[in-house]
Amino acid sequence: MGILKKLLLYRIHTLIHTKKTMRFLLTSSLLFLSLVSAQPSLAELGNGIRFLDTWSELNSWELGTQPVDFAQTLDKKLVFVLDQNGVTHLYSAVGEQLGTVKIGGRPIAFAIEPRGKVLHLVDQKGTYLSIGISLEGGMLRGSILKTWQTAARPIDIAVVHERQLVFVLEADSAIHVYSFTGQPLGRIAVSPDTVAFKLVPYSRKLYLVGQNGTFTRTESPF
Repeated sequence: MGILKKLLLYRIHTLIHTKKTMRFLLTSSLLFLSLVSAQPSLAELGNGIRFLDTWSELNSWELGTQPVDFAQTLDKKLVFVLDQNGVTHLYSAVGEQLGTVKIGGRPIAFAIEPRGKVLHLVDQKGTYLSIGISLEGGMLRGSILKTWQTAARPIDIAVVHERQLVFVLEADSAIHVYSFTGQPLGRIAVSPDTVAFKLVPYSRKLYLVGQNGTFTRTESPF
């Protein structure tokens, strides 16, 4: 069940970056498949290909804004939603809004520390920003920790906190790897049509999705 959930998340994350989903985004609502819990039903398509055809929706709610990206903490208690105006909204797992952090600019993707203590964002101009998050006393606060520039235009971002590494998919057909302070550590060549990727927590497994519908699983050398 765990890997099936992850695959669904990867697909939704990819769709957010395509024109096909804009009609969905304009409804200003979001269904979090990360909150799905069900015994999956797998149907055979032939040639060993299978798809998930049933699941149970646990929660959905109106956002009142157009989302760009979202993430959920490892304990599934908090949901972060980045909107088109550069505002990060924090929700409980049942949709209660806990606060907002104004980022500004045009962030296009973000990743979070597993407990939700740090946000890592990239914008259209290649600016990386890390923000410390605090929810003390019921008040959401954000403070800038680091900022630096990526090598090329960013497309997507993932972070490995236990190794303090930032992975950024960029427009030069590569995933660039940086330290938390912005030092370039290397690059991983990817297909030019790659539009989204994910790193499995506490592993080196790397999943990539192409705009033409391809899915690739590989190992990160970092």
